[in-house]
Amino acid sequence: KKPQCVIEAVSAAMCFMGNAGRGAHAASLDASRSIYGTRQSLAEFFHAENPKQIVFTNNSTESLNIAIKGTIRPGVHVITTEMEHNSVLRPLYEMEERGVELTIIPADKRGMVDYDDFAKAVRSNTKAIICTHASNLTGNKVDIKKVGEIAKKSGLLFVVDASQTAGVYPIDVQDMNIDILCFTGHKGLLGPQGTGGMYVRSGVEVKSGGSGVLTYSKHHPLEMPTALEAGTLNGHGIAGLGAGVEYIRRTGIDKIRETELSHMWKFYNGVKKIPGVKIYGDFDTEDRCPIVT
Repeated sequence: KKPQCVIEAVSAAMCFMGNAGRGAHAASLDASRSIYGTRQSLAEFFHAENPKQIVFTNNSTESLNIAIKGTIRPGVHVITTEMEHNSVLRPLYEMEERGVELTIIPADKRGMVDYDDFAKAVRSNTKAIICTHASNLTGNKVDIKKVGEIAKKSGLLFVVDASQTAGVYPIDVQDMNIDILCFTGHKGLLGPQGTGGMYVRSGVEVKSGGSGVLTYSKHHPLEMPTALEAGTLNGHGIAGLGAGVEYIRRTGIDKIRETELSHMWKFYNGVKKIPGVKIYGDFDTEDRCPIVT
């Protein structure tokens, strides 16, 4: 269920908004302002250096596919983990078939990774570390700041899947050395389904395209965010996503997370007593992610 302000924002957008960037009339301009407002809110939320570095997609799966296929080329080496969702692993397996070398960091029986394994896996041709912030199966968190430091020290691209944590835990892309952050809108950010996006650090090149602007140019625009936003955006959904981000700001991200965690622990303490039930994940730590799917 979404906050009432999200429902109202989507309803209002469907009544009054036109197609952003496709005209100079009031309805189109209203849509452009609304979308930019959400872009700006997300940039502040993730501490991005510029709103233009926020790109809208349909969900984090699309964002991850764009990030992986737009930055990884045959002959390079990529490091990832056993904790990843198929939206990371399947594109990487596809790239592996094309000549990309892949190292998958194992997880222990609790579902946790050893951070020393990341540094040990780095090779001369390593291009990137791609990993989740929290497992969608166990809720186990990865210390992405620590992984980001390893990536920065080795001069690697650092791509983070924040599907489970965006809107649940604070994420500072600059402090955590994140080059590309992929997120969905319908989970922790409380937005409508079919919304999501990615933060791309300034200077990081991701090859994609398909925009309808600058019609007479033979080449796709290089300026962000147009460089990665193909066709008509989901303006109505993005308006709702913006309302979701503002709701989190007003309510407090820690307060929302504490409520969700209290439900999670109640569920966990109930099911673990049922004979035959096996629990996966590390429940010895309080620093977990309440999974929202």
